[in-house]
Parts: sequence; structure tokens; C-alpha cells
Amino acid sequence: MVVSEKFPGWRVKAVSDLEGYDRELWLKEHPKECPGIAVGHFEDPSQAAYALLLLPKSAVPGGYKLLVVAKAAGGDKYVVRVLDEEQGSDAGLVISKVPPGKQTGFDTTQSVRLKLDGFEAEWLEKSSVLYYWRNGKYQTLETSD
Repeated sequence: MVVSEKFPGWRVKAVSDLEGYDRELWLKEHPKECPGIAVGHFEDPSQAAYALLLLPKSAVPGGYKLLVVAKAAGGDKYVVRVLDEEQGSDAGLVISKVPPGKQTGFDTTQSVRLKLDGFEAEWLEKSSVLYYWRNGKYQTLETSD
């Protein structure tokens, strides 16, 4: 698999990584989904892509990586795009697919109409950022603060 080759010391975040109330919230809203995988048509309406939230296999040094794996245009190879990475805590951080349609920023002064799926990185009950493909790259919109 592309991800295990490029990031051998990393793994996908699982429900078991969520603690207490964060786990309850996730399971209530997304009972059959993994908090570290979102699948959608993020870049191309005819190709599925995978947003992944990776954690280190070892608790030290901590941190996370947020990336998208998608087939390269016109080929069979996969492209990996790292969208965010931090050395800090991943506590409460989950990802989920957002369907096409209008999305509004947390301060309501910005909005975007998604033509394709997007995905949201959410720090449960704290803040969230929408990632969406536009003009050949990923854009962001803060959807809560």
C-alpha cells in the first residue's frame, strides 16, 4: 500500500484512539465510520480518493498527519498529498466526508459551494476546517471555532 511505504512509522487513527466523551460523540454521529478515514470524490467525480488521519505507531513523539491519496490524472499511480502535520496532540481530532453543496465559514462572512465532496478535520466540540479541491489544489475554510 502506498501509505505504509511512504509513512512506515504511522497508522490510521481508530475509534479506540478516542477517549471518553469524544468516543461517545463520534459513535453517535458516525457509528459505522472510522475517525481516521474519509472516502469521497474529492478531486475527480469519477474517482474515489481517500483522506487519512495518521498517528505515529509509537506514542512518542506524538502528532498527526492529514493527507489525501488519489489516483493521478490519466494513470494508475497514486498521488499522496500531505495537507497538514503537527507534532502536538491529536486529542479529539477526527475526519469525515462532507457532501457537495453550500458550506459556510464559522463567522458567516465566507462560504463556498462544493461541486465535489470535501472533508472536514474536526477537533470535537472545539473547531473544524473544511478541505476542498479547487483550481488544482486543496483549499480550506474554517467552519467552526
